[in-house]
Formats: sequence, structure tokens, C-alpha cells
Amino acid sequence: MNELRLKVSSLQKAYARPVLTDINLELTNDSYVTIVGKSGSGKSTLLNILGLVEDYDGGEYRFQGKKIRRGTDYSRLRLENIGFIFQSYNMIPTLSCKENILLPTLYGKRGSGRNLNDLVELLELGPLLSQRVTTLSGGEKQRVAIARALILDPCLILADEPTGNLDPKNRDIIIDLLRAEHEKGRAVLMITHDMEIAGNAKSVYLLETGRLKPVT
Repeated sequence: MNELRLKVSSLQKAYARPVLTDINLELTNDSYVTIVGKSGSGKSTLLNILGLVEDYDGGEYRFQGKKIRRGTDYSRLRLENIGFIFQSYNMIPTLSCKENILLPTLYGKRGSGRNLNDLVELLELGPLLSQRVTTLSGGEKQRVAIARALILDPCLILADEPTGNLDPKNRDIIIDLLRAEHEKGRAVLMITHDMEIAGNAKSVYLLETGRLKPVT
């Protein structure tokens, strides 16, 4: 696992209107952050920018010592450092669970990442590996998605409403898994509408009028 160095200063992003106007945030391996806010406030946009999949318009973004420049592809940097967990799972339905988990390894360095068997045991996925993901429950799909996010041993997990489609039991399982991964030295940044879930983090921010405001 790499050391995480992430810092954004006065970050801005606009579409037809300004969405992010003055975002300031710094993350290290010790960070466990949740961001709450109304729909349309820019939470997913911010997550995409931090995840190096969307450009920003102004301000400065530094990731792992690099100044992130607009219009530049940082796919390798993203692959080696960031694991994504989505509310909608974002898995390939024609592939088995095992194939979905291992998909990032097709693009990663040979021999890098975590042992598949260890993840299967951790997430209790053994009986599911050969199944198509279309046969799984929501909680099972999310555990497969977490395994996929962890397979390359990222230093940062970005989770966009990872429990939004889950019942309370599976919601608690996913939150416990994320907390356990953070305790291993992995940074977690999660978007949620659930203030109870947000309260599990070390730091909680409200994204409002394009700015992050600490929630006390």
C-alpha cells in the first residue's frame, strides 16, 4: 500500500452553473472522511475529480506529489492508488464474480495487489465466485465490488453511496468492512445521505454552496 498525499486548494467546477466554488481538502492514510449534502450539491462531481476521472476548472489539485493538470490522463496513477465503490455496483453482468474482482489486475503491475484468496475469505465470497453477478443480492454484489476495489491494494477508497441500495443488515456489514480497511492504514472518503453512517467517520463535511463545511 502506498503513502497517500492528496491536497486540493480552492478547487472549482462548473457546468451550466457553478457546482464547486472553493473546495479545500487534504487526505492522508489516516483520513476517514464522509461528505453529506443535498442531491445536486456536487458530491459525486467532487468524488470523480478526486478519483482522477473528471477534470476541474480552477484551483489546484496535487496527488501523490504530482500537480494534476486539466486534460491529462492519469489512468496509471488512479489504478495504482484508488479503489472505487459505487452505489450501483458498476460490474460487468456477463462476467462471473471472480472475473469482476480480478478485472483491475488486467491493467495493474504483475504481482502487485492483494491475494484473491485472502479477500474471498475476508468478504465471505467463496460460494459466489463462479456465479454471474446478475444472480446476486444487493449485499452480495457490494461485497464483490469491495473486493474489486481492494484487489490492487489502494491507499484510498472512494465510495459513492455504497449502502444506498442495501437493507440495514447489509448496510452495517459494508460499513464495518470499510472501517476495518481504514484501520489497516487505508484512507476512506465516502459520500452518503445517511447521517448515522456519516457519524462513523473521523471527519464529516457538508457540501453546500460549492464549499465543504465541517459538521460538528
